[in-house]
Order: sequence, then C-alpha cells, then structure tokens
Amino acid sequence: MTNPLPEDLISGLARLLDERAVMSTLYRYGHSIDYGLEEDWVGCFTEDGVFDVRRSGAEADSHRHEGRAALTEFVSRHTRAPNRYHKHMLVEPVVEISGDRASVHSYFTRLDAAYDGTPFIRAFGRYVDELVREADGVWRFRERIAEVEGFAAGS
Repeated sequence: MTNPLPEDLISGLARLLDERAVMSTLYRYGHSIDYGLEEDWVGCFTEDGVFDVRRSGAEADSHRHEGRAALTEFVSRHTRAPNRYHKHMLVEPVVEISGDRASVHSYFTRLDAAYDGTPFIRAFGRYVDELVREADGVWRFRERIAEVEGFAAGS
C-alpha cells in the first residue's frame, strides 16, 4: 500500500506533535507548582532529573535539586495556593528537537500576590531546558536551569 501523503508532510506533522508534547510539559510544570500538585510537578522530570536555580546580581546564589527525592523535597516546601498565590508564566519558548531529545530556551516571569492581594513581579529570567522523550512517550526534563535575572525579595 502506498502512503498518499508526501514524506515532508508526515515528518512536519511529527515535528509539530513533538513540539506540542514538549510544550505540554513546560505548561504542566507551571500549573503544578503554583497549585501544589507535587506528583505532577515531580513527574515533569526524569528519575535523575535536575532543577537548578541560579540567581545573578547582588543576591547571587544557586539551588540545585537532583533526582526524584530531592525534587520531591523541594516542591513539598514550595509556596502554593491558596496560602500564597503566584503564577509561573512561560514566554517565547524556542524549541529544538533532535530525535528523542529537545532543548528549549524561554523567558519566564513569576507573578505573585502580596498579602493584601496586590500583584507584583516576583522574578524574571530565562529557562534553559533539556528534555528527553522517555519510553512511555512523555517528554520530561533531564535538566531545567532557571536563570533568575531579577528578583523581589521578601514581598
């Protein structure tokens, strides 16, 4: 049986589906951390996945969390609704896929609500991500680096 669709159309469609699946992981990350869906958030990472937060400037520091146990510990202590409202916003992702590996560079902004409900920008920067498609077909972070370029402490 002959395939009626041109090969470039088939490969283009496969690429779009892969990009959409990668974006689903990026979006699931923000939704799950903001609302305390700990298992969903940890599930965004491979078993040996790394989440590395790097702050630049006057308050320069880094927090590296490697492996499911460390990731679980991190997210268990993270603020969440309804005690503290915030939104991790993903902006302008650039996705490059090669087989079962993807790299993504994107900007982020974290919007928070002060105790009186006033919104403010808590942090901004960029994510540098490496994802892999695992045996179950799900794209997960092998490494997510959050380069925090601006941060409002203690608000």
